[in-house]
Amino acid sequence: MEPSSEFGNEARAGEVTSAVVLLSRMMWMMLGPMLLFLTTYAIVTAGSWFTPWDAAFCGVVALMIAGRWVEQQSGSAMTATGEPATVRHFRRYVRILLPLAMGIWVAANLLGDYILA
Repeated sequence: MEPSSEFGNEARAGEVTSAVVLLSRMMWMMLGPMLLFLTTYAIVTAGSWFTPWDAAFCGVVALMIAGRWVEQQSGSAMTATGEPATVRHFRRYVRILLPLAMGIWVAANLLGDYILA
């Protein structure tokens, strides 16, 4: 039985309801990780702490979280494996992404400043 609402327009998981939802899904699943890889490489090669690349890295992380949140609020959120996503999935995503991103950022700066310098 399909989910219903009193208005009859509730989105189903995986159903892309707008271009914004599609872009937000692409941001947290594909574009964000690729941009994080590129900004991490730029941080390593820049060889200094707190450069514009560091700000870009933080911005990409923020966009990934915002993308996940927008998709969650659309009512058609999915996990990476295609299952319907809940707020619990969103919270777990943030709890994993933030410490992981912080560790990658610190490692990239240490690598660029001290190991490869």
